[in-house]
Amino acid sequence: MTVEWFDLGQRLYAARTGQPVARLAHAPIVDAPCPVAVRARRDGDQVSITAGVEGVEPAHATGPAALDLLGTLGVTVASDTGATLVTDDPATLPLLHRLGRTAEPDTDLDAVAAHIAWWRDRADFPGGRAVVETLDACRTRWLLGTAPESERAPTTWRRWLGITDDSVTGLLALHAMLGDGDPLQWLDALADDDEYAYGRAQTDHGDGYDWRRPDTTSRAALGLRSRCDASDLHAAALLTDPIYRRRALHTGHVVTGTAHPLADKLRRVEVTAARLDARLRPGNDVHGWTGPPASSGPAFSATIASATVRAGRLVLTLSGTTGTGAPSDGATVTLIPQPPSLSRQRQGRRTYRTLYSARRSWLTTGRTPTTTRRPVPLDVLVAGAEPS
Repeated sequence: MTVEWFDLGQRLYAARTGQPVARLAHAPIVDAPCPVAVRARRDGDQVSITAGVEGVEPAHATGPAALDLLGTLGVTVASDTGATLVTDDPATLPLLHRLGRTAEPDTDLDAVAAHIAWWRDRADFPGGRAVVETLDACRTRWLLGTAPESERAPTTWRRWLGITDDSVTGLLALHAMLGDGDPLQWLDALADDDEYAYGRAQTDHGDGYDWRRPDTTSRAALGLRSRCDASDLHAAALLTDPIYRRRALHTGHVVTGTAHPLADKLRRVEVTAARLDARLRPGNDVHGWTGPPASSGPAFSATIASATVRAGRLVLTLSGTTGTGAPSDGATVTLIPQPPSLSRQRQGRRTYRTLYSARRSWLTTGRTPTTTRRPVPLDVLVAGAEPS
């Protein structure tokens, strides 16, 4: 079965039952202390918004008054906690950013604009708490019995989820539904990174940093590194969900097969995969357990040493197998990519930040390092001379 047929089967089931089909067993977002629902549109040369928070009647404003409205709702870096932007229109955040650029520096409205700039920056970080684009979150959590194009319309989701209020108040209700239940693993770590970035935004604003200026080389590089780390962690978080793994089995990101330990010093295990379309490759670190994708239990870790096809079956050879859940002969195992280490990611970013702050680092001076020669171990020379 291909993933297209898998999705079609779920859509047909949703159409027959009239209920959304779950794509995740866990919530794709974490609870937000201060969600602010906003919709923005352009009126000529100005930007108009409709915004509201829980327990407050939604309000409408245009131009500078719109920034003032957001400030009264807690959207300001003067607030102790960063507000969460909740929207169902992908054009809202770019319009808010356009609105923020109209604020005069060193004013109360500039503090609101700096908060919007923090939203715009954190919108690139999947799974975070700063910005929740509900259409993306809904498509991640559920699947409807309609054509895929219909899922791009907010009215479709409100109809299927039984939300009759089409105002921003209904948008907050949808946000609450998306956050119902236990969140995916590591989303709390991504939310912590949002809070850390918010603290940096407050410090920068207090120090007079103008967010309108282009990023320096170091800020841009660290931002790219942070975005890559967040994307890797979010992808790993999705694979912790048992329902998501069932679909990922048909994309090749999850591999099942039969184990055959080789009982040698390298602790190798051969896994005869059930399918040929695995995305795991030699050199990849993997995480596995005994049982089907939806199960969980004692786990093991290993590295894929080789991948071959024997008699039309894909055989993955795992080496360095460690853990309490090492498979026995003939056991059905599930393999997924080894998730990233939070501590290693953070240490890597700290090292990166140190290199960019060092005055003599080639990263900060812009000078390409000069070529230097040093002794090379014999085994490295022999490995380099071998034909690839």
